[in-house]
Amino acid sequence: MNPLKAHRIRNDPVISKSQYLKGLQCHKALWLYRHRPDLKPKISPALQHLFDSGHEVGLLAQKCFGGGVEIVEEYYKIAATIRSTEEAVALSPPAVFEAAACSLDGAYSRINILRQCRGSGAWDLVEVKSTTSVKGYHIDDMALQRHAFAGAGCNIRKSILMHIDNQYVKSGPIDTLKLFHLEDCTAEVEAKLSVVRKCLEPLKAVLASPDEPAVPIGDQCTAPFACDYIPYCWQHVPSYSVYNIFRGDKREILLARGILDVADIPENFDVTQRQGIEIDAFNQNRVYVDRAAISKFLDGFVYPLFFLDYETINPAVPLYDGTRPYQKIPFQFSLHVQQEKGGPVTHTGFLHTVSGDPRPDFVKELVGSCGSKGSVVVYNQTFEAGVNETLAETFPEHAAALRSVNDRMVDLLVPFRSRFLYHPAMKGSASLKSVLPALVLALSYSGLAIADGETASLMYFKAHKNEVSDDEKKRIYADLQQYCLLDTLAEVKLLEELYRVVS
Repeated sequence: MNPLKAHRIRNDPVISKSQYLKGLQCHKALWLYRHRPDLKPKISPALQHLFDSGHEVGLLAQKCFGGGVEIVEEYYKIAATIRSTEEAVALSPPAVFEAAACSLDGAYSRINILRQCRGSGAWDLVEVKSTTSVKGYHIDDMALQRHAFAGAGCNIRKSILMHIDNQYVKSGPIDTLKLFHLEDCTAEVEAKLSVVRKCLEPLKAVLASPDEPAVPIGDQCTAPFACDYIPYCWQHVPSYSVYNIFRGDKREILLARGILDVADIPENFDVTQRQGIEIDAFNQNRVYVDRAAISKFLDGFVYPLFFLDYETINPAVPLYDGTRPYQKIPFQFSLHVQQEKGGPVTHTGFLHTVSGDPRPDFVKELVGSCGSKGSVVVYNQTFEAGVNETLAETFPEHAAALRSVNDRMVDLLVPFRSRFLYHPAMKGSASLKSVLPALVLALSYSGLAIADGETASLMYFKAHKNEVSDDEKKRIYADLQQYCLLDTLAEVKLLEELYRVVS
């Protein structure tokens, strides 16, 4: 007998797995998803790339289960998908991919892999994720799945999370059996089933209600995911507010008093030195300068200076032999060089524009361009230094030169993160994209076709994998060069600003 056959969808509204997770995070977000489609933002290129990457990982996971049958109906075709699942299960294949089930109480879910346990009449639920470990929200995800399939009459043995093993090293074609790690989460999932039973009806009631829930903004707006509806729900919050400065109890105290605007924070409110700098700078609309701290920082520079910035990709599925999942692969650097203080600045750089692994050429160009002495100026040293250390392990013939670059690094982020120099227009952020427009009006990322690192990685990835035309490749490479050059020119100008304020 087909274990799913007796449990068709009733006329009651169903709640999908994605809706269930959204509702656990915030009832209002769930209601807006169903009733206000006009508020849902368009899928960004970066998010679409994430979806595409997840789809690629899912297809690779299927290769670990030979002889499987795939359910191909669109997600929204619930009845047809369940009917196809029932037909596939009746054939008793080793696995059914993208199988679907709906419990009598309206929990609907698809599972990446429904694996048959031969000779037992039971099935394993195998959920595939492109992460490298089990997350808390994965257990909630899998609990709703188990509830749906068990509630549809399917005999479920285990709930398994199949995630990427970040210790896997590519050598030749992708070995899918080594790329993935299967983690038995049955005990954790079963412990969450009571939560599913408790929350299901209230969440369905939210979906069915004509009235928008009155849910105040809070931590649920950003955890475990940033909500799509922040622009709608946070309309009353100033662009720079207590949310930018405080966390935890202090923020809750202010919110309980109805204080959102920084200007309304009481003068006697308990703040750290850093928080006090930000509040005073905002209220007095003035730049804060700690000249002694800046001077001490500047004393650490040794000329010539090499202003350096990298761009990388970090594919979930390794592209090159010797690399691991999500390893940062550098494909571009920009380098401005200044021989003496106040002297002229020259520029050079590297961008990999041919097929194959960019790292060998990247390393050769880098070590040949950074000299053997003088400070290497970066913004957020952890990033470039980490890339260099990985390169040193891969290319031992260049290890000494790469580690010399790391030893000479000076992190330009430090004086801004430490608030040695703080402009109210930074609005609590020390990112380069916040600091530069606040302190150097002549330079701007606005108007650039590529204006951030995430877009740079995405566009290079498309060009590198030949997903765009040759003409589009040329435009992408030109845009990448313009963007990366501005990053290091920004470092030059910010250092000049530090010297200016202490002169």
